[in-house]
Amino acid sequence: MKAFYFTRYRTYRKRLKKPLKFFLISDLHYSNLVKNLTLRALIDAAKKRQPDYICIAGDLIDCQEEVQVKAQRERLLAWLSQLAKIAPVLIVPGNHDFYRKSPHFKSGLSRKHHWLTSEHPEFFNYLQDLNNVHLLFNEAYEDDQVYILGFAPTPEYYQLDRDDEHASSIFHPGTEDKSIFLRDLERLSPKLRTNLPKRKIKLALIHSPLYLHDQEVTNLLQEFDYFISGHMHNGVVPPILNELWKSNRGIVGPGKTMLPDHVRLRVNNPSDKSIVLGAITTIQKCAKPLSFLNAAFPVNIAELELSNNPAHAKDDLSFKYVSF
Repeated sequence: MKAFYFTRYRTYRKRLKKPLKFFLISDLHYSNLVKNLTLRALIDAAKKRQPDYICIAGDLIDCQEEVQVKAQRERLLAWLSQLAKIAPVLIVPGNHDFYRKSPHFKSGLSRKHHWLTSEHPEFFNYLQDLNNVHLLFNEAYEDDQVYILGFAPTPEYYQLDRDDEHASSIFHPGTEDKSIFLRDLERLSPKLRTNLPKRKIKLALIHSPLYLHDQEVTNLLQEFDYFISGHMHNGVVPPILNELWKSNRGIVGPGKTMLPDHVRLRVNNPSDKSIVLGAITTIQKCAKPLSFLNAAFPVNIAELELSNNPAHAKDDLSFKYVSF
């Protein structure tokens, strides 16, 4: 579908010196299936919004093989460089950014798809060399207006139930392990998540939102204003049904879980912190033979606008389709 599904969140923040605007995207799942038309449209959309910051909430690539060919890698890096001319680009790694295929790989839908992982993929070095692009791999970006943490749990957090005996499938859903998430979060240097600058807007980019409503997790992240996540692909809910079905649930979630909850969350009141983004590429290449269905889904983009104008004291949430 050659259309954006654009979500805008606007809320009032009295302490701001000036309004702030964040352009939010996630789950590009870059491969040769991601067309130049889509990449250019995303650049044009970002230019139109004129954000102060651009945040990418993980799964920039579908797997490491997709950027091993120089021409394909340079196409993606050129796109990121164009975004970085608009505003600082902040990227947190997602699970697919660590994945590579074993010789036994058949399909992301297979019970024996055999993902392997790298703790620090070579591709990360290319990202870190780009001007005004910041890979926040358990690191923080800070300037005079914002503090942005990128938290990425170790790949084993996503790998649970993906061994030969328990590999996830439609009938054997995988599970993300809360104990690993907590362990990795507690291992972060305390200065990354505590005693943060009070007058700055504080965002935590965390690819998976699965435990961002859990009290143990939120206690460790209580100083942040918002959590920005992706991963859930809006529950793979198609257009029309997405508007009619007023629920946080989706049809299917990561790990092949059916009717997952907390996958279509929106900020509905000032106490909400978790913003879960839909995907740019809803059905990625590794999900073949179903990847052709991606043509039926829009490209999801979002904007978080923080205003210091008292006229915006009432929070505003809006959605619309925009063709490109």
